[in-house]
Amino acid sequence: MKFQLSLFLGLASSLAFAQQGGIGAVKVEPNPAKAGQEVKITISAEGEAPSFCGMVVHFDDGSESRQIKIDGKDGKFPATIAKTYAKAGSYSIKAEGKKITTHFPCVGSATAKLVVEGAPAAAKPAAPACPEGYKMSGKVGKTGDFVCKGGKGATPPAQPLACGEATEYFSNDKSKQLGCRKAKGKK
Repeated sequence: MKFQLSLFLGLASSLAFAQQGGIGAVKVEPNPAKAGQEVKITISAEGEAPSFCGMVVHFDDGSESRQIKIDGKDGKFPATIAKTYAKAGSYSIKAEGKKITTHFPCVGSATAKLVVEGAPAAAKPAAPACPEGYKMSGKVGKTGDFVCKGGKGATPPAQPLACGEATEYFSNDKSKQLGCRKAKGKK
């Protein structure tokens, strides 16, 4: 009886030390991120990393979750995946064990919060600049066309103004006007 009890206790203590860890933490970099920027999600193990299990990562943005197989060869802890969030907001990224084919679920789960900030506003194109002695006449058109009207003593610039793709430079010395107009043949 003593032998059986000591054998049982010996096996129980050996099994306790042989118990593997599980999913320990989820880390997201960069955090906060910008909308449209790729983030790196790293899932690390707690304790001794399991060598054969399955897990699923939920992104909390309505996209499909990603399944990961830990098999000791291709999939190992820490597991890293890339994800791009299109919209600003606060997201909860969760990794949890899940049976995937022959891979039993990894033990445990972990969650990380990600803040995605709005994409920076597109820079407005610089307003057209009239040369010295000229003032803008009217508003800038949709294609970037504009007219500058010269005051008393205004002289046209030595170099023509730089115009956008859909426009071309013009000048009229008689009416003291110059600027960029819609290029002929382009609407």
